[in-house]
Amino acid sequence: MTRRRLILIAVAVAVGFVAAAGAGYVAAGTTGLVDATAVAVAGALLLARGTIREQTARPVRSGQARDEHGPAVRAAEFAAYQRIASDLEWASLSRRHYDSVLRPMLARLAAALGRPAPDPGGPPGDGPGPDLAALDRVITALERSEP
Repeated sequence: MTRRRLILIAVAVAVGFVAAAGAGYVAAGTTGLVDATAVAVAGALLLARGTIREQTARPVRSGQARDEHGPAVRAAEFAAYQRIASDLEWASLSRRHYDSVLRPMLARLAAALGRPAPDPGGPPGDGPGPDLAALDRVITALERSEP
């Protein structure tokens, strides 16, 4: 688009904006001025959007190269993955959730592996659960290959 054409479009938009605002003010006072201005701004935005050349969208995340091969575990392949991830997150926020949901699940996992159930410690009851570092230590202890 040439510079001259852009200037003509800008002048036309400005004249249309002033005309719409003036007509709105004459018709309904301040309320009409606000309404006409809103409509004129919306029209100017639509006009500006129509003059922009189409381009492909940039990726939203900058780490595309890191995720080339996709996640290691997909929810469709391992249906309980989302539930376990959610339980881990909630366990760090609520000690009661840790005691009633995550701790029994970790105990069953430890029993299936033939290992004692590790415990991050802390008082039972209400309040925040173990922090993510403590939960990471528990999971790491269960993932070790030696019994």
